Amino acid sequence: MRQMAAALILLALFVVLVGSRFSPADGDKLAAVSRLTATKLRDALPTDAALAGPVGAFRRGLPDDPAGRVKARLETDRRLAGLPFTVSAEGEKVTLRGVVPDAAARKRAVSLAENTVGVAEVVDELAVPAGL
Repeated sequence: MRQMAAALILLALFVVLVGSRFSPADGDKLAAVSRLTATKLRDALPTDAALAGPVGAFRRGLPDDPAGRVKARLETDRRLAGLPFTVSAEGEKVTLRGVVPDAAARKRAVSLAENTVGVAEVVDELAVPAGL
């Protein structure tokens, strides 16, 4: 990906310089600009470890049971991160238990569970503290 972006930038620079009567002395300038561009691109892109994180999750394997799938979806959702959920399943019927901060988080958790592969029914036993 990085090489492709750098190559496209170099190609664009070449086209601009050729169109503006590029002289042989400008080759050194083009080389310096391309090195600077490549360095800036390399620094701007995320590290390899950050890109490999999601791939590592897939290598561990995805859950086969509905409860595991729902639990995985709830744990990876940014809005629900860190909330303690208990997920249990009987066949395709999944039960959600726990305390959520507000009605929006409750609705999000139930929606994620309902739209999970292998789930036919969701029993919502999530509690929202009074006064929120």
